[in-house]
Amino acid sequence: MKTFNDFGIDIGNKSTGKIKTQCPQCSHTRKNKRDKCLSVDIDKGLFNCHNCGFSGTTKFEKKKEFIRPEKIKVNLTERVIKWFGERGISEPTLQHWKIGESLQYFPQVGKKRRAINFNYYRENNLVNVKYRDGQKNFKMVSGAELIFYGLDNIKTMEKIFIVEGEIDALSLHEAGIYSVCSVPNGASKGNQRLEYLDNCFEYFKDKKEIILCTDNDNPGIQLRNELARRFGAYRCKYVDFGDFKDANEILTTKGAETLRNVIKTAKNFPLEGVLNLDNIWQSVLTYNENGVKNYSIGLPNADNYFKMELGQWSVVTGIPNSGKSDVMDQICCNMAIKYDMRCAMFAPESFPYEGHIKRIANKLNETNCNNEQLNQTKDFIQDHFFWVKIDLENLTLKGILNAFRDLVFQKGINVCVIDPWNMLDHSAQRDHSYIGRALSEITQFCQQTNTHLFLVAHPRKIESENGRYKKPTLYDISGSADFFNKAYNGLIVYRCIGERTKFKSDVVKIYIEKVKRKENGQLGDFDIAPDFNNGGIYKDIDLETKKFEVIKDNIPF
Repeated sequence: MKTFNDFGIDIGNKSTGKIKTQCPQCSHTRKNKRDKCLSVDIDKGLFNCHNCGFSGTTKFEKKKEFIRPEKIKVNLTERVIKWFGERGISEPTLQHWKIGESLQYFPQVGKKRRAINFNYYRENNLVNVKYRDGQKNFKMVSGAELIFYGLDNIKTMEKIFIVEGEIDALSLHEAGIYSVCSVPNGASKGNQRLEYLDNCFEYFKDKKEIILCTDNDNPGIQLRNELARRFGAYRCKYVDFGDFKDANEILTTKGAETLRNVIKTAKNFPLEGVLNLDNIWQSVLTYNENGVKNYSIGLPNADNYFKMELGQWSVVTGIPNSGKSDVMDQICCNMAIKYDMRCAMFAPESFPYEGHIKRIANKLNETNCNNEQLNQTKDFIQDHFFWVKIDLENLTLKGILNAFRDLVFQKGINVCVIDPWNMLDHSAQRDHSYIGRALSEITQFCQQTNTHLFLVAHPRKIESENGRYKKPTLYDISGSADFFNKAYNGLIVYRCIGERTKFKSDVVKIYIEKVKRKENGQLGDFDIAPDFNNGGIYKDIDLETKKFEVIKDNIPF
């Protein structure tokens, strides 16, 4: 992400809030050079000059092409052999993994040092290098692609092992386990984007069994769970190292045979059927200490009433033209910007895709984007938003969920949207139990993939009163009361036609009519309105600015 300084914008020592400052494009040419004509929103990363129109954002930048490291000689010195020997790694193993040594500059200490080279290959081509000095400082080649270490080792194998560090990979190799690879940057608490899996997911498509051998600390367990979510827990097992931190500690203290025996005790992830308490006990302790992890959906005033929890699904309803799809777009944009989440959409009613993508870009940039702004935002949208196209041969719920499941594996999506339910193929419906079974499939999908799914469903025909439609309830959703009964959360979007705001748009009321877990909110409602002069983003309403005359216009949702 760029900084304001990259654009020549001086924000002084401010780190938050809104400020005005000189414009780097025009202030030096103006008669009053001290005039602060550039408005800057530091928190949102936005800037706009009221004199020359210079505007933009620090949030989005185009992806750079990956660079390739220079070819290096594998220089295996006695010093390196001795260092690894103290850690139980033999010279033949080092030769197989093409371990080397070189002189490298480490910014952590501000000088050059001798470093061990862990060389990352794909199809026998050098893609990246990790350097490690004697004080455990690390660096990788700046701008090079992140991939798994040892990727070529697993290419033809059906059963593979994934560890958390290069030395652990060498340790398994030393113990006679050769189909092993390692994540490139260990496990870091809270950061589970797994860019390296995005870059080479094809290597894992056909694996029958994946044994996860991450460290026995909290970041290692989080990494293990995210890898299992991406790969599918049904084909994963995990190794519990017990009192040992990792594979290399077992190798150095107990030997290769003990390490092999520990790896053989890999456990299954809990799936359907009877719950194994041992398998989830660490999660019980984490829940006891930290409670429920939920996320603000980013709509003004929403946090008091609803926060999103992964592993659940929410039903969203409202009469036609009430703004359901537009509100869902805003929520997805908020999750992408605030939490770096990735969103998958089956949204045929938002067709054509060009228009939908433009509306997404407008919300991200909080303006009606020109081509330059669209180009600037393209890579962010490409990295965070995915559309499942209409396939007339497979419009069933199962087909859409399978497409979402593939995106969990390939792209690590966190949020799914089906908009709307009635666009799916429901020809298999034979009786009233069909919808209940289908909604149970959604529940199972969300729990297995640890995603949140928003299901937009139209209500039955709603009566009007004095020319205005009544607010629907969740029981008014067409087809079955199960939409209310089985959903974790229920939202109703209601456009108050004629109740105008200072944004020249109608008030939109969001009713929260079901929240299954009290930690995620409470029943109630709040008011918002789209500001179409600023990209259609939803803003808080000053109640005094509402007008209550009915005004008909063509402002879209």
